[in-house]
Formats: sequence, C-alpha cells, structure tokens
Amino acid sequence: MGRIVGQARRDGIPLSEVERKMLYFTETDWAPPDIVETARRFECECDAADYERKIAQLIRNALIDADQEEFDAWHEAIRTLDKEDHYLGVMLDQAGAKVEAVRPPGDRLKLWGGALAIMLGFLCLVYLSGRLGLKLDMLVWIIACCLAAVYLVLWAVIGQQRIQELLERLVGFFDHPK
Repeated sequence: MGRIVGQARRDGIPLSEVERKMLYFTETDWAPPDIVETARRFECECDAADYERKIAQLIRNALIDADQEEFDAWHEAIRTLDKEDHYLGVMLDQAGAKVEAVRPPGDRLKLWGGALAIMLGFLCLVYLSGRLGLKLDMLVWIIACCLAAVYLVLWAVIGQQRIQELLERLVGFFDHPK
C-alpha cells in the first residue's frame, strides 16, 4: 500500500484519505477498525471505476520504475495478497500485475534468448549427429543431458522458486490446455 501511495506522490496524483484507506479494504482479513465507515464514505465520495483505473495505473508505473529488489518485494506482496480477498486485488488484476503476469525488467528478453539458445543447441545436435553418424539412442542421451544443463543454467539465472513456478505452469498447460 505504501508503494502505491509513494508512486502517487512521485506521479503527482493526489489520493484522498478515503482513497488511501480503501487500499486496505477487505471483508475477510484484518482491516483498520474504521474500514466499514471508510467504505461508506468511499461509496458517497468516489467513483469506484475511476479509482480502480487510477490505482491500476499507479501500480503499472511502480512496476515499470522498479529495480530488481523492489520488483521482488512487489512480487512477494502480490503473492501474499493473492491468497486473501482484498479490494486491491481488483486493481492488481486491472494493472496486469498478478503473480503469473508480472515479469522483472529484461526477463522477457532473457526468456527469448534462452529459447533461441536451446533451439540452436538442438539444431547443432541434429546436424552433428548426422555428420558424426550417431545413432538415435545416443542422440536421446545427448538431448537429455542438454535439457539437464539448461535446467541448471535457468536455476542459476532466475532462481529456484521462479523455475519451479515455470515448470508448474508448463506441466499445467499440458495437463489442461486452453
């Protein structure tokens, strides 16, 4: 919540007291003691759609401006909020900032570069297997070793938790294709 308020200050976008307090609104988890009164005031004083657009824009701006440490803090905060039913989750959805959609700066380039490297590696293996006269079973072993090496490199570059999330999504995609 503090990061959103800080981004509003940096962007010169005023947030009223009611708007700041509504960042904490939830019906199922801890909330400030006066949150019910704040919600009533919010309904009378504010347009919910405008508020949600404004907060979503602040979230997008904050994520764009975030360095790796700030991004990691955002990522963890979003994961925590995603476990509960918070009004802020609506704005996170609108901002495209849910855990599965959030990527740190340069991450997409790393993923595309990694995919290109993997494809080139496989093409080289196929080419070399033909030139060296390798049998199919030997090629399968080489590919398995390359996949293990790619996994270890990704684990070192993006971390154990992120590689685990990527693998879970990949397995989920093949289990339930859309």
